[in-house]
Formats: sequence, structure tokens, C-alpha cells
Amino acid sequence: MPKSTEAAITKKICTFIWNDHKSPPISLAHLKRPVSEGGLGLLNISTRNEAIEITWVQAFMDLSNSRPAWAFVTDSIINSLKPDSIKDQPEINNLLTSWDPPTQGIRANRLPRHIINLIKTARKHNVSFAPLKLSERLKNQMPAWYHLGAPPKMYHRTKDKCLKDTHNVKSVKDLREIAEQLTNTNTHHNTAKCTCYACIENRLAGCKNPDKCAHTAKKILDNLNPTFNPNT
Repeated sequence: MPKSTEAAITKKICTFIWNDHKSPPISLAHLKRPVSEGGLGLLNISTRNEAIEITWVQAFMDLSNSRPAWAFVTDSIINSLKPDSIKDQPEINNLLTSWDPPTQGIRANRLPRHIINLIKTARKHNVSFAPLKLSERLKNQMPAWYHLGAPPKMYHRTKDKCLKDTHNVKSVKDLREIAEQLTNTNTHHNTAKCTCYACIENRLAGCKNPDKCAHTAKKILDNLNPTFNPNT
């Protein structure tokens, strides 16, 4: 609920308890404590409100088939603020990436207040996607850019440009398919003029140096945290 509503309810509770006394003999904080501790077990509106927000975050992070429809709509709204470098990437739950949507400023004004509260609640409680173990299928589905398992400064705007624009790389699976051509040692050669089938096909698609792009893709994969690395 809005902070104004929260404050209004709290004020009504205080008025009811103290009957408009200007100087309450016992603090409201004390009355919120359990009866066993000398309080009245008075409802803490702020804490209850935050608990409700956390349940919304929990539903938003649900990756199962039972994920609510509103969570997908929220993804679309948040993804409308994605930086230009990943604007053409598929819509995805931002908590699965290292990108932090803005919660203040001009760009954040495009987000409804309840979505901003959702993001702030997730940040306040350090909510993140931290699985103990991922299947290879899920690892492949993770986004190639702003990956959660990527170390700082791993991405390079110039080196990655061809992978994004020409090879249309969006997921880890796409990176693996491009890097895989390096394993064909019988036909592929580490040169810009390699004449293997994969390199020829990539040149026809507009890539000027397929071998370089393959090594860039491999480097990104090799540097992913082992938890997310599909090759480990």
C-alpha cells in the first residue's frame, strides 16, 4: 500500500489507543511488541506492508509454469528501460541479469509506482537468483549479456558488437554454437581468412572476422561463474 495510506492507518490506530492524547504514556513501538514482552501485540502496519511486498517479489521470481501473468507484464514494462546495448534482446526477468533498472530519475518515471516498490524491496533484501545447481538446459537459456555469472568488465562494446548485431546472439546457447566452430580443428584455422564452412557462412551473413567472434564468444563462456557455465 502507499506510504500515505500506511501513515493514515497508523494514525487511526494511535487515535483509537490513546484517545487523542498529545503525549502517549507508552510508545507505539512498545505496544507493537508481543504481550509476553509487555506489549499489546499491536499490528505493525509498516512491517506487514513490507511482508506483502516480499510475497510479490517471490511471485515475480517464480520461473515455473505457474508464474503469474502479471509477472510477465511487469517484465515487459521493466524491459522497456533496458540500455541500448541490450535493447533488442529477448524480454527476461531483470533479476536474472546483472542489469539494475532505474528507480529514480527521468527514465524511472515511466515505471508505475508498484513496480518501483517491487524493485526496491528486492534490492533492500538482497534478493537475487542464486541456484545451488542449474541444469544444462537452464544454463543455455540464460541471457548472453549482463549475465549474472559474468565477472566485472567482462563485456566489451566494440568486440561484442558483431556478436550482437550480425550473429544475433541473445542467449548462452547462441554463444556456445558460435564458439563450437573452434573445436573443429580439422577444418577450422585460427585466422581471419579461415575457409571452413562455418566461417564462410558467417562471412556471407556479414561477419568480417568469424574466427575472432568465435574466440570472443569462447572467452565470455570461459569466464562465467562455474555455477552458470554450461561447460562445467
